[in-house]
Amino acid sequence: MRLCVAIVAAAALAACGRTATTTAPAAVASANGKVGYVQMDELVRKHPLYDQLARYDRSIEAFDLTATAPRALSADPHLREEAKQLEQQLHDAADRTQKLLDQKQRQYQLQESQAIEAALRGAGSGPTAAQIAGRLNATARQQEGGAGLQAQRDYQAFQAQVRKQDEEQVVAAQKALAERADRTFRAKSDELQSKESALSLELANEDAAQRLALRTKLSSLALDDAAREDAQKQLAALDRKEADAVGAQRNRDQQTLLALSAQLKAQVEKDLRTQVDQIHKRSIALLSQRQSALAGPASGIAGPIVQTTVVNGKPRAVVNPSLPPALRTQIQKLHDDYQKRFQNDAKTTIAEFTKTREELSRRYAQLQGVDVSAQSGANTQIEALRKKRSDLYDQITAQIDREVRLIAQQRGVSVVLTDVVAPADGVDLTPDALKDIESLHE
Repeated sequence: MRLCVAIVAAAALAACGRTATTTAPAAVASANGKVGYVQMDELVRKHPLYDQLARYDRSIEAFDLTATAPRALSADPHLREEAKQLEQQLHDAADRTQKLLDQKQRQYQLQESQAIEAALRGAGSGPTAAQIAGRLNATARQQEGGAGLQAQRDYQAFQAQVRKQDEEQVVAAQKALAERADRTFRAKSDELQSKESALSLELANEDAAQRLALRTKLSSLALDDAAREDAQKQLAALDRKEADAVGAQRNRDQQTLLALSAQLKAQVEKDLRTQVDQIHKRSIALLSQRQSALAGPASGIAGPIVQTTVVNGKPRAVVNPSLPPALRTQIQKLHDDYQKRFQNDAKTTIAEFTKTREELSRRYAQLQGVDVSAQSGANTQIEALRKKRSDLYDQITAQIDREVRLIAQQRGVSVVLTDVVAPADGVDLTPDALKDIESLHE
């Protein structure tokens, strides 16, 4: 009758990195032989390669910062502080740009008002010109009185409130767009890292059989130096092949992230310009409505000289139709001219802000890249150590398996279990196996 030995190995131990003892129910003896058992954990601890296995465990614990210090893999406090400073600089730049635009807008509006008043004064005699001059004089007298001063103060307070709301809305829009772009970038980065990890695992699985065979060959004490050196070179070649494949994939992923970053920056700029234009248009309409309400009806001319209305979602300046056609055309030309000059001046200011924002965004992306690279490097080291630890554990248990088979055959044991509660009639093969394992040290 041929003797058969069944060794129940704890496969999960090789995958997870830490040896743990599992307790199974007592075994039932075979009708043709005895039942033996061994304590695998005890045998592993006596193996000559156990010290190396323990070193792998300590190295994994040292690199696995998530277990020893849960906060260690979070962003470096210095990086967070520098990122906060960059965000503050961006906020200050946006605030300065908004204030400068408001100042330029008030300056051009004042120049336009003065030009329109000069055009009205030079319009010549006649009922319409007299009505216009009378309206201007009446407005001046009204502003000199208490009611006019109060109306002016109300308008200035409302203008300051609208300007503050504009600034808050621009800052909020900028923050929301930046956060959206950051979420998109991080999601893509996480996706690519997951693919790199999957590729590394796939390559390791493909080479697992060859690597195990080489390590088993190296464990043989009878192996000569030339054969041992050849096996070690083959193992190193496997490691290089896997590392080169993962490195090439990582380089391609970095190019993908760089392209995505540029795309997100361009999209943020476009969306921010659109939202800023919408905010300014709403503010202009509100100021025009408030100015019209405070001005009240004028003698001979109903409504303001130039009024901004929204047509098809776009602001449009309309000159008072009560004015003579020639004067209305002249005022319309003056308004269009000053609006064009303001827009050209504003484009230069916005371009300078865009340049500052791009520089700050580039520095911020560099900070994030440093932090992500450090975390990725630590994870790569952990995975490599766990793989080596798993291979070494398999090598140790395989050698113990061979020793136990020989002892079982010598003692007539047909079934051998590991890490179980001792069966009632079971044969403890652990002491004999320990002697053979300890002899390997000699």
